[in-house]
Amino acid sequence: MNPKLASAKLKVGEIYSRKSLREIFPTSDATLNTGVFRPKNYFSVWLFVTRKKAPNQPKYVDYLSGQTLHWQGQTSGKSDQMIIEHRNRDLELLLFYREEPKQYANSGFRYVGPVEYTSHNPGHPSSFKLRLTTYAKNNMMI
Repeated sequence: MNPKLASAKLKVGEIYSRKSLREIFPTSDATLNTGVFRPKNYFSVWLFVTRKKAPNQPKYVDYLSGQTLHWQGQTSGKSDQMIIEHRNRDLELLLFYREEPKQYANSGFRYVGPVEYTSHNPGHPSSFKLRLTTYAKNNMMI
């Protein structure tokens, strides 16, 4: 049996707002508005990353450098183990990225594609390094 992957319904390079994602993946789950979201009935975890934060947002240090996403997890650490163990749990990590909140219409994000855990430094928040997969690297247009 193949796991149900959200990536099958997404196109790398496309801009998605949270509203448009709600239409593709019907949900009323408010955690879609956070930086880490696990859509119900999918083996996927969505990471919403904004490099330059809005003034009223926590000042996490998140940025892409070559093939590496430097990303700080949730201050509570609630999702840390899920990110670290995503391969063992058969979960894909999907990256939605933007430079700043109003870069795209409707506060959208560019879907970069899958990323993989490589390392982290524990803390509150933990600092992660995630690697773009070959597919994401070849199709990325930020």
